[in-house]
Amino acid sequence: LMEEHDLKAKDLVNILDLSKGTVSKILNYHKGLSKDTIRRLSDYFKLSQEAFNRPYKLIHEVNRHFRNASLMNTRKNMIEA
Repeated sequence: LMEEHDLKAKDLVNILDLSKGTVSKILNYHKGLSKDTIRRLSDYFKLSQEAFNRPYKLIHEVNRHFRNASLMNTRKNMIEA
């Protein structure tokens, strides 16, 4: 969608009202989409929220041990065993 609409990461900063760092984390699969972010994307692109609310793998230190899990939009409380 970004390519189709000729958008750059800095454009998403304004559209989503997020910091550059947060947008970067989302685009690089280090952070999931929040409900508010999904709503803003849905409104901007005129698509249903379901289009943005699909499972995808996150690449993040806290999720590193979930190599084959499809994770999305949640933070896991990790208890060291």
